[in-house]
Amino acid sequence: MFNMISFILAEKSIKSEDLVAFEKKFELILPERYKEHMLKFNGGFPDKDYYKGVNIAHFNPIKYGDDTLEHNILDLQDVLPVGYLPFAYDLGGNQICMDLNEGENYGKVYYLPMDMGDIRSEFLSDSFEIFLNGLSEENDY
Repeated sequence: MFNMISFILAEKSIKSEDLVAFEKKFELILPERYKEHMLKFNGGFPDKDYYKGVNIAHFNPIKYGDDTLEHNILDLQDVLPVGYLPFAYDLGGNQICMDLNEGENYGKVYYLPMDMGDIRSEFLSDSFEIFLNGLSEENDY
């Protein structure tokens, strides 16, 4: 069950076929809860925008709009760890990513400060669902 959260300025709705095409193009397997969320809100700005001290600015849409996931993946492919999906970012352009590599870290969410040079991921949650349910209106971390 998802936290009662709303997104404003989401892009045009997508269909299941759009998710299948995205997974095929990038050879990824998206978590089911993430797919459900994207079918409801294709990107946008969350009304609850804090998670463990990180101010979430925007979720990237699968398609439509200027800041799609495809654009983000291609733009950041040389700096992100392999298999990380940059699904959202904070006000400073730092990435919030899911690890989609097979194994015990599959689906875990990380914060990636995009400072100079060496990018070190910081663990945020065990899943997208936990991340989404943990969003709050206040920075109480």
